[in-house]
Amino acid sequence: MKILVLLAVLSALASVDADEFYDYINEEGTQLVEEFLDDVLDIDPGWKYDVVNLDHPDSRPGNRKFHREVEDALVENLIPELCFLRSDNCTIYNSFVLDCNCVEEFEKLSPQCRTLPCDFVKHALEHGPEIVFDLFTARNIQEILEVINGELASLFESYDFCTCSGEFLKALFGCAKFFNGNILHSQMDSCDIPNLQLGLRNLDLDALNKFFNKLIGGMCEETSSGKCYNDLFSSVQHLAGLADNTLADSNYQRYYGENRWEYNRGTGRYGTVDPPLSEEETARFKNRMKKNKCNNLFRVIDTAIDEADHEFATNVGEDEDGWRSFFDGTQNIMSSLYCDRKCKTEIGENLYPCCLKDMLNNKKMFDHLEAFILSIYKTPDIDLWWDGFEHSLGNYYDHRWNYTIPEDLRTSFMKTIHPAKYCEARNPTCFN
Repeated sequence: MKILVLLAVLSALASVDADEFYDYINEEGTQLVEEFLDDVLDIDPGWKYDVVNLDHPDSRPGNRKFHREVEDALVENLIPELCFLRSDNCTIYNSFVLDCNCVEEFEKLSPQCRTLPCDFVKHALEHGPEIVFDLFTARNIQEILEVINGELASLFESYDFCTCSGEFLKALFGCAKFFNGNILHSQMDSCDIPNLQLGLRNLDLDALNKFFNKLIGGMCEETSSGKCYNDLFSSVQHLAGLADNTLADSNYQRYYGENRWEYNRGTGRYGTVDPPLSEEETARFKNRMKKNKCNNLFRVIDTAIDEADHEFATNVGEDEDGWRSFFDGTQNIMSSLYCDRKCKTEIGENLYPCCLKDMLNNKKMFDHLEAFILSIYKTPDIDLWWDGFEHSLGNYYDHRWNYTIPEDLRTSFMKTIHPAKYCEARNPTCFN
């Protein structure tokens, strides 16, 4: 997960120049976080005011309240279905989000796990407003991830998800395969529903279920900190700290821009400071950041910018060569983080949990992911095909049905998500 977050952040940074980046900062100095949410996570920052009712008489820090419409949607629609609806009284008239097949699937959960869907929606009702408010008022990337990591850890621990995840995922994918809930008919064009349902029936959801079972199983392995997910969340926090060090105190603009930007606490504004940095000052600043490179991400951003200049992502999805070019670029970016000789000790101690290493070395887990991806490619007559893998080898449909992902393409993908394994020199030592 942290690798995907890093790639998303680096792609955003590599796509803007310093002036555009600092246009993100508003006069309160908080818009950096809002733009991260908007551009990287595709969440509208103004959404918090649509969801959280700050004028509620009982709303206060630690006890925020949803707006009435949001609360009603949970209390009147989700809770009755997820907590009280049973297969013996389910009809198309009293179910909206679920269909009766889904109700039957979730009833198969063991007594210890049967309340999990109900527990989740009650958790959202009780804690959701505070989570939303904390997420949107975080002051930096590290605080954003503190909110997310804390909430995920709470869900794992409060509802024994490590024990119940296998049963829950089996029920969830069993529900999805033949899903025909009324919510589809209210939210989608009736002409699109058969295509969606055809896709769900042909996608290899069993393989996807097995992938997530192994992924969550790995996250739940015992470690010295308790569970693997604690080590993973700690690594994400450290990575966010490196990102904040890169952006703090005008470091990003000083490294890449011509003018010096600083935050004036008196006016609450960011702006240029005259005179701008001279070439000598810029060179000295870059040298200082490079000497302290294990505490920032400039070496990684430099690599991302260089790969963007070579248009590594231009043809992704068009053909196999486009995917190869993309993964060649992403593996170079990730290698610059994990394989720098000077930083291997810091990387190993902070960003490379041994349980993550074990998960990424689990070949069967990625065999299941590959099977699911191939099922997307082979699914007939819907717009879920992955274009770009065609060859002029006889009948197109015969080829698509018999297609396999080339081994070198899979290796390039693995070098992106497990760069520490493929360092040319000594690999980082994982921490436990």
